[in-house]
Amino acid sequence: MGEAHWLSKLHDNPITWMMESTPYTKFRTMTDLLDYPLNHKDVITARNELELSASVRELINSTSMWFPKSVTRHNIPTLSHYGFAALAELGLSVSVPEIEYIAGKAMYHSSNELFCIRQTMPEKGTMPSKADADANEWHAMPCDSPLVSYALIMAGVEDERVIKSAFRIAEHWQSDRGWFCHFFFVEGQYKKLQIGCPMAGLQALQLFSLIPELKVSEAAIHAFAPIKFHWESKKSLYFFGRSKKFWTLKYPFVWYNALYMADVLTRFDFLKGDPLVQELIEWIIDSQDEQGRYTSTSMFMCYKGWDFADKKLCSPWITMLCCRILRRWYGD
Repeated sequence: MGEAHWLSKLHDNPITWMMESTPYTKFRTMTDLLDYPLNHKDVITARNELELSASVRELINSTSMWFPKSVTRHNIPTLSHYGFAALAELGLSVSVPEIEYIAGKAMYHSSNELFCIRQTMPEKGTMPSKADADANEWHAMPCDSPLVSYALIMAGVEDERVIKSAFRIAEHWQSDRGWFCHFFFVEGQYKKLQIGCPMAGLQALQLFSLIPELKVSEAAIHAFAPIKFHWESKKSLYFFGRSKKFWTLKYPFVWYNALYMADVLTRFDFLKGDPLVQELIEWIIDSQDEQGRYTSTSMFMCYKGWDFADKKLCSPWITMLCCRILRRWYGD
């Protein structure tokens, strides 16, 4: 597997095209594909351009509000922790005052060393969408807390609370039952299957990939187990499926889909050669055009105007993500 150069899997080399595109794509292409050091003058220029981008400034401003309303559904792309994670993935860090401010708000609410988001616990017989959006409760949850910790690390936060949160999450994955929400509308299936939630596992893995000790831990293996179980069962698991909506080239990584999963799972050496990941890789290879470029197949309307929220034109950012995935899998 490692003998094949990742570029050989593309119909054409898109690097020059990506380097002539958006500041965030240029930044990540240089750092993640070309291995430019962070102090390289072109990297610094791209990051400065990124910080000044109008669309980025708008995302910073909306994220700075940090959960102005209580969460009623978790698949809403405007939720603050999704915005924070996207800003960090694009290349912004706490060296930017506004990002440092967001990081401070993200760490303000915690419980048992786990970061919380604003949400209420659904009462029996009431789905989360019926929750009070104005309620001022803050809770740590298995498919939220890992994302907050991940965003903080990606943004360069150096605070022992963040590392402690990651290891606390790992403690919840001492078996493949994992950290589970136990809401009444999924509890019945959990009691029957005795397996964790694939979305919680995916977010945990995303976090674990940033910490060397956790990247090779039993917790990481256990967090992958529900994802593997879901793939093998070929059935919906806790409302997560693998239908057409799963097989989408879509960003930001808000919910359970193939691109998100491929981006996370290819970070782990213990998954090299796994047939589930190989299926994702083959899908990515098959999704390129004749120029080795990729186009979003689904989009969040709130991101309209960004290159990855356009289903008609090739997206430099989606292309960079796919190239990075292929590089991790096939190597140089």
